Amino acid sequence: MKKVSLVLSTALLLLCPLLTSAQSNFSSLNAFSKSILKGEDQISLKATGDLNGDGLDDWAGVIHRGGRGDSSPTYQLYVLLRLPQGGFQLAEKSIEEEIPGMGCCWAEALAIRGSSIYIQNNAKDASTMEAATHQFKLYKGEWRLVGLKILLTDFSTNPPSEIDTDMNVLTGLVIERRQKGDNKPVMKTRRKKFATRLLKDYDFSNGFGNE
Repeated sequence: MKKVSLVLSTALLLLCPLLTSAQSNFSSLNAFSKSILKGEDQISLKATGDLNGDGLDDWAGVIHRGGRGDSSPTYQLYVLLRLPQGGFQLAEKSIEEEIPGMGCCWAEALAIRGSSIYIQNNAKDASTMEAATHQFKLYKGEWRLVGLKILLTDFSTNPPSEIDTDMNVLTGLVIERRQKGDNKPVMKTRRKKFATRLLKDYDFSNGFGNE
């Protein structure tokens, strides 16, 4: 009996990589949705476009999971690559992160352009509104944060003022544009050393990658 158990255990260990691989491949986007969505879960944002230069339309989507029990609702970003033979393969996914309460923060938009994923998150309080757009790309074999743009609008001033900061995470170039109402904008550039941040660690916070 021990010999049989040992044989079965060995077989399961050998099969584990195959099972994991099978869970990462889907015959269609509908098959992916059925495998990942439970209960009131939904795809709140989605986008298609070529992410790896093979001419095929890949897919990115934000899964909004409703809170179960005492848990809060969450966001999670998924990236699927289209396979030449058909179907899709899970290329990467972010961490699953709780959505802050009171309606202060939300995922606003998702797009694929120029082989990059752009995801915009908004945050607001009584006097300010901040829109942060993170740019992720397959760079040297890793799904990396390569760009970040933050637009901060302050409604407490009269007229309202804006600070638009565009950051190239790879080169370290930061371009800042400040403007109050219709006045002439003031531009400044500087350099900053950014840490390497990966899509798999993305937590939907506006400050991700700008620590």
